[in-house]
Amino acid sequence: MTDSQLQKGFEQPVRDAQQAFRQILKVMSEPGVMRTLDHAGALAELSPAALTTLLSLMDQTTSLWLSPSLNTDPIRTNLSFHAGAPCVNDPTDADFVMARAGELCSLEGLKIGEPEYPDRSCTLVIQLDQLEAGDDQPDLLTLKLSGPGIPGQRMLSLSHPGEALLAYLLERPDPFPQGLDLILVNGTRVAAIPRTTHVEVI
Repeated sequence: MTDSQLQKGFEQPVRDAQQAFRQILKVMSEPGVMRTLDHAGALAELSPAALTTLLSLMDQTTSLWLSPSLNTDPIRTNLSFHAGAPCVNDPTDADFVMARAGELCSLEGLKIGEPEYPDRSCTLVIQLDQLEAGDDQPDLLTLKLSGPGIPGQRMLSLSHPGEALLAYLLERPDPFPQGLDLILVNGTRVAAIPRTTHVEVI
């Protein structure tokens, strides 16, 4: 590790982590709702929302897999320094997967938790090129979300997340309560699609 590779994390670690964590809980409990996460700046290819999410949720007990374009020395060094999070080479060993859209070619073997301990699953953090609330973005993929935390239905428009991830969201192959939770980030925006959410493409 060199000083030149280190970047400031949270300005006020305790306060910023708590505020960011509350925002993440908000979007997880109300799928499709969008919030701002800018408690940390961008780090190389990681957006502010992506870095804020990782610093809020990870510590030395949680392992992380980074997709190819994010698996760089500056990113690994800063996450290790600020969060103590160990990086793994195999996504099936990870508690968190941080990937740019399209770089997660397969979800096969990712941790889906156990029937008695569904919380022991992998959380996916996917960095998108575009992410918008509503369905008025004709050039984007529009998802209709329904289920717990959603009164009726909610629309979310986004650039394509990748074939494997989209297929997983539509098919939901894992037996509930097991499954994967998804956090979507773009710039300073964050939204979530937890395992309880039913997804349709509009």
